[in-house]
Amino acid sequence: MSAGLNIMNRYPLASSLAIALALFESVTAASAENVDNGRRLSERWCTECHAITSAPGKSRAPPFAAIAAKEKISAEMIASFLRLPHATMPNLPLRGNDPEDIAAFIMGMKK
Repeated sequence: MSAGLNIMNRYPLASSLAIALALFESVTAASAENVDNGRRLSERWCTECHAITSAPGKSRAPPFAAIAAKEKISAEMIASFLRLPHATMPNLPLRGNDPEDIAAFIMGMKK
């Protein structure tokens, strides 16, 4: 048995924690870029109906800060919502990770 596998077998919790931390760091670095893209997309497509900043303004639809403040909301829920057509929202030309980027931007307003 190799030394690396032996350590993983002897200390499974520590090994799992190290792997989780490494994955978390890569996800955190990626999401910083996603938030910026989410902000740009939101400025282009969402400001007609939503207030996308914490500053007060016209809002025919829930402000992003109010969406983020919902207790049980998650970025995954927002991204899934954005991927589906809705009668009250226009069909946006979202591609690739655009829904996740917008969701990351919205969830960045959570207090």
